[in-house]
Amino acid sequence: MNKPEFTLYGWNTPNGQKIILALEEVAANYQYQPIDISQGEQHTAAFKRLSPDGKIPALIHSAEPEITLFESGAILLYLAHLYPAIHGSNTLERVQVMSWTFWQIGQLGPLAGQFGRFHAITPINTPAIHHFEQLVWRCLDVLENRLSESTFLAAEHFTVADITSFTWVTSNQSYLQKYNIAWREKCPSIVRWSDTILEKPSARKALGL
Repeated sequence: MNKPEFTLYGWNTPNGQKIILALEEVAANYQYQPIDISQGEQHTAAFKRLSPDGKIPALIHSAEPEITLFESGAILLYLAHLYPAIHGSNTLERVQVMSWTFWQIGQLGPLAGQFGRFHAITPINTPAIHHFEQLVWRCLDVLENRLSESTFLAAEHFTVADITSFTWVTSNQSYLQKYNIAWREKCPSIVRWSDTILEKPSARKALGL
C-alpha cells in the first residue's frame, strides 16, 4: 500500500465526520488517527502543534512542503481546491460553495452547539435552551428554503457545502438528533437532501465510524 497522502486527526463528532466524508468521496489515500476528546487528548501539546486551539479535526497533507490544516471549514475548502469534483464547476458555483460553507461555520454549527451545551448543563437553563432552539429552527428554515429550490446547497451536484451542514443535521452525534429537533417531520426538502446524501457510501462510512 502506498504511503497515505493525508493523515486525519479526528473523532466521532459532526466536525470530525465532515472530513472523513470528503476524503472518502474523492477516494483519497488517508490514514485516520483518532483523538479521543472524551479523554482530553485534544489538549495535549503534541496535538496543539497541529491545531493551536485544541480542537479536532486537523489534517496533514504529505505534499512538498508538508501542509497542516485545522478548522473543518478550512480543511474542506482546501480539499475542494484539490478535488474539483466536490467544488463548484464555475466561478458562480464556487462562490456559493464558499458562502454556504461559511454559513454553517458561522451559524448552524455554533447555534446548534450552544443548544446542545445548555441541554447538558445542570441546573437546566430552560430560557437559554428555548432561545437556541429557536435559532436552530431559523437555520433549518434557511436550509429548507434553499433546498426547496436546489438539489444541493451550492450547485446541482454534491459539494463540500453539503458536507459541512449534512453531518450537523443528520449525524447521530448531532445535537439536533440527541435532543429531538423534529426536522424530518417539518422540513421535506431537508429530508430529501439528507436521504440522497445518505445513499453515498462515503456518507455511511463517515457516520458509522
